[in-house]
This record gives sequence, structure tokens and C-alpha cells, in this order.
Amino acid sequence: MKNLASTIERQVRRTIERYDMLRPAERVLVAVSGGPDSVALLTVLHRLTPSMKLDLHVAHLDHGWRGRASARDAEFVRRMAVRLGLPVTVGHLGPRVWQVREGRQSSREARARDLRHRFLVETAREIGAHKVALGHTRNDQAESFLLRLLRGSGARGLAGTYPVVDGLIIRPLIDVGRADLIAYLKEKHLTYRVDATNRDLGLTRNRVRRRLLPFLEREFNPNIVETLAHAADLLRDEDSLLGDIAEAKYRQIVSRRGEGVVLQARSLQELPVPVRRRILRLALSEVRGDLRRIALQHVEQSLSLLDHPRRRGHVSLPNGTAVDVQGDQLRIARLAEPGGTAAGTATRGGFPREALCPVPGEVALPAFGLTLRATVVPRETIVVDLKSAGRERAFLDADLLPGPLLIRPRRPGDRFVPLGAPGTRKVKSFLIDRKVPVDERGRIPLVLSGDRIAWVVDHEIDDRFKVTDATRRILVLEKAPR
Repeated sequence: MKNLASTIERQVRRTIERYDMLRPAERVLVAVSGGPDSVALLTVLHRLTPSMKLDLHVAHLDHGWRGRASARDAEFVRRMAVRLGLPVTVGHLGPRVWQVREGRQSSREARARDLRHRFLVETAREIGAHKVALGHTRNDQAESFLLRLLRGSGARGLAGTYPVVDGLIIRPLIDVGRADLIAYLKEKHLTYRVDATNRDLGLTRNRVRRRLLPFLEREFNPNIVETLAHAADLLRDEDSLLGDIAEAKYRQIVSRRGEGVVLQARSLQELPVPVRRRILRLALSEVRGDLRRIALQHVEQSLSLLDHPRRRGHVSLPNGTAVDVQGDQLRIARLAEPGGTAAGTATRGGFPREALCPVPGEVALPAFGLTLRATVVPRETIVVDLKSAGRERAFLDADLLPGPLLIRPRRPGDRFVPLGAPGTRKVKSFLIDRKVPVDERGRIPLVLSGDRIAWVVDHEIDDRFKVTDATRRILVLEKAPR
């Protein structure tokens, strides 16, 4: 193909515009392993920089599991960044990280993905990057589809790899095939590193890539990669739509009682089954803080309670959760322990409840183990340090938060705009990136003005309420001694 380079660059630009991945002047952390996909990603973004006015920063994590080869990969990436005139951050992992039980290499791969994600998110935060760009391609989409199909995933799992995740992770190459990228690098006379572990057929993904996909291509469909990737695209669009519908319906039929939530049983039963399943999962996630050990069979057992002639029944779920139905109420709650508190409750007073804080004023929050105080001061009487704002205390524009303020725990679908971020993020994803343990996420109070989150206590304020040069009065929120 003639002018392949310009064709691919135009395709990547179309992808960026289609999914609103990048905007002018944004700082982008580009993850570069040294392999062909990431080298092509960095090259294309660098060539688009003049027209899109991007600010690129390169990141590479040296896993250290291939000895000198890993060190050479890191040096290759460092030299490439220097050649392009770009700043680079290289992280290193020690050998103890890879002491996997029973020699399970798949466990090592999963741990590598987790550590790489943490490294990229932390580096992005340190350098003030708005986005983190990954080099996933059309082939990765197809491979993920097959892997999840083989594991028995439903439509949500088969939806595969999303182009944009939480407004932070972007995949500009998601519409480009790997073969075209290899040809692109050849045309541009660019070299890349080859990871020997990619040939290890002991890894399931490698068998899918090197055996299953070529077999399907040869014997059934020469365009199998595009076919599978397109199927994932369709499922992704439907998954997003179903998710939005479920969250909207959930807000309509949910109420909160003590340490649990209550759903209107009749309204829930009238909804299509796929929406019912998602709503129940939202409720379980809110009560438990996560969905670990919750399988499809648990969801189906719980929903089957709605079919009881007299609408009565009870289901016990893993990790001390119960679902019961009585009349028009389907209730999800933590099981009570002998001491009288809900299982898993870390503080006295049961599951954290909602409270209102006057402005100015204070409110005791025994379930959260703190008292919140709100004071208002003139702008000129205080020096605001935005770097520390959001941790021990929050400094906010008082005229944007008239009060009273609502304090409550996190709910499914909660979103806010972290300070300095270009758009909203799910609070859950934000806390995961901050390495907050699962059992603590539901114990972090949120401060809201109306229906907008102003402060994730101890972590971050919302950018929409920050102090600016136009601020006349500052609202100071802080934890007061109890």
C-alpha cells in the first residue's frame, strides 16, 4: 500500500476524534514497552503533536524478569525518547515481585498487568498528565474476545477493550491492525524490541495469538481479526447503553435503610432481565463495596425471589450478604454478627448513613469515625495549597457551595472531576488507583453540594469547586477532634 504511513496516521487521528481521546495542549503519558505496537504508538503521536499541540512524556516499566534483555528494553526506550526530544520515566521492579506460588506463569502475567497499571497511573499523577496512552490494537481486541469467550464470559466481558477508560486511559491504535503497524514501522525504517515471552505457548494468550487465530483465519475466515473486533465493538456499545439504563433505573427504585438498600420489587420485576441483573449487581456492590465471589448463579438465585407466589424468601450470599424479599421490598444487607453489627463493618454505628452539615457549622459522623467542620473565611485571610488540598482538609469556593452539604458513602456510578483532571472519573476507579483497600472504599465519606461531589474526604477535591483568582470567600472543610 502506497503512503501507508499517512493512511495510518489519519486513521489514528480519526480514532482520537471519534472517541474524544485528546484535546489540544494536553499532556499525554505514552506507555512504551519497546515492542512494535508501542513504538508505533509513540511515533504516530509524535508526528501528530505539531497539529494537535500535544505534550508527550514517555513511560517504561522494567519488569526485570528477563535479566539483561529487560535492561536492554529499558535502554532502547530511553534512547528513543531522547532521540525524539521527549522526557522519559523508567520504573524498575525487583526480583521478589515475581515469586509466584506454584510456578504459575499466568499469575505472573496478571500481576505484571496490575503493577504496570499502577506505575502508569502514579507516574501520570506525578507529572500532571491528563491521559495515559496504551498501544492496544485491533488484534488485541480480537484476542481478548476469544479469550473471554473461552472462559465463558457474558456480553459484558466479550465487549472487550474500551477505547477510553474513566477519561484517563486511551487506546489510539484500537482501530489499526498489527500487520499494518509492522508495515508502518518498516516504511519508516524504525526498529523495535521483541519480547521472547511472546513466543511462550504456555501462556493462553500466546496460544490464541499464534495458533487459534491463524487457524481460524486459514480454515474459516481470512478476515477473522476484523470480524471478532467488530463484534466486540457492537457488544461494547450495547453494554454502555445497558449500563446507563440500569444506573438510571436503579436511582429510581432504590432507597436506603440502615445498613442496606431496598429495591421496589414490583418495579424491578417489570424490567427486562438484563437490566434486572445489572441493577441487582449495583445494589450488591453498594452494600458490599465490591462484587468478589458474586457469580451469575447468585444473581439469578436472588432475582428468583421475585417469582415467589407470595413474594417471600431469603438468599444468603458469600461474604456475609443476604437478599430477602417481603411484599414489594427486595432488601440487600450485610448479615448481622453476634455483636449486633453488620458483617464487615469497621466502625460503630453500622453502615455509614447520610448526614447534613450546615455551612458554617459541624456534624458528627460516628459511622465514619469523625466530625466534619465547615468554616467560611475571606479569600485574603488564608493561603491555599492546592497540592495538599483534599487530604487533611479541603479548600473550596464558598460561593459555589451554599450549603447545607450532604455527607454520605459512595454509591455505584458516583463520578467527580479530580483536581486538574480534564473530565469526570468514577469514584470507584479513582480509589482503586489510590490503592484504597476494597473493605475501606465504602467507609470513605463523600461531601456533596446538591448532586455534585465536592470532596472525597482524605483524598481529593472536585476541580469544579476549587479556589481560583475569582474566589471571594473560601469554604474550609476539615476533620475536627471528636
